[in-house]
Amino acid sequence: MQKGVSVIISTYNGTKTVGLALEYLAKQICACPFEIILVDNASTDGTKAFCDTWWDTHGNKSISYKSFFQPMPGKSYAQEMGYSEASYEYLIVCDDDNLFNEHYVQVSFEIMESNLNIGALGGWCEARFEGDKPEWFDGYKRYFAVGKQSDSSGDITNKKGCLYGAGMVIRKSHWLQLNKLGFSPLLTCRKGDSLSSGGDTEYCYSLRLLGYKIWYDERLHFFHYMLSKRVNMEYVSKVRKAISYSNFICEAYLDEISNKEINEITLEKKIKKGLKKNFIKMIKNRFLGGFEEKEKSKEYFRRLYFLKFKQSEYIENRNSIKEWL
Repeated sequence: MQKGVSVIISTYNGTKTVGLALEYLAKQICACPFEIILVDNASTDGTKAFCDTWWDTHGNKSISYKSFFQPMPGKSYAQEMGYSEASYEYLIVCDDDNLFNEHYVQVSFEIMESNLNIGALGGWCEARFEGDKPEWFDGYKRYFAVGKQSDSSGDITNKKGCLYGAGMVIRKSHWLQLNKLGFSPLLTCRKGDSLSSGGDTEYCYSLRLLGYKIWYDERLHFFHYMLSKRVNMEYVSKVRKAISYSNFICEAYLDEISNKEINEITLEKKIKKGLKKNFIKMIKNRFLGGFEEKEKSKEYFRRLYFLKFKQSEYIENRNSIKEWL
């Protein structure tokens, strides 16, 4: 595999933000080989043509730029296409509203080169708003993948244990290794304007099962450009609902990592334990609490529902992991 960096941009109807993302990439100070792979994920607003024109007009001619169209809706499908088309070993996931600092690509390259045990590398981001910053935002910024992912740089495999997808750096050789093993993601990322969650977490857990490390470095900084239409409490509620399901799916990975053998009996014990803990309080919060109390109550009852009525899905997921592992 050629040493260098391929930045993968997956975008759906991203004309309002992707120009900014490209602008920041064009300003990268980078000595390593570097390319941009843009994948339009079934956009209906002419995103690919917009990006091609933008790069032809404003782009950095010393940086290779290639664009593709993925007609199958789903961010994971767009990313897979981008990974497949990438020329270099190191792949950086760049959402169409991510604005990387000028050294992001070079520092990512250097860190990955310095430690062959790193499977996934992440940084941190700050929010940059299209409109005014809401007073409530800081308390809920984690649902927008904003903030630091660790208190210090280094190995976070046994701490947080996963990374958010924005700005994440992985190795193409690992992706090829997983494909060869028959790895098939249990989660599908966002389709169009719908919300899904956890594809990045699932990928980190799959790397951990192969023995690779999850790493964080504070030097990797970027901005997440926040469109006003997404900065609201309704969006937070939708994200939390998506996270509830992805947490249930990813629990199979965590149990596999911990070598916990889970069956229908142990799942029933989890349900009983959940019912004993805060059951009455959560019912009250669901009807009488404020926004946060109601959201926590929803998460509580979603988890009980998944444990009770999705037991067969959990067992199938564990078996699926064991098959490729």
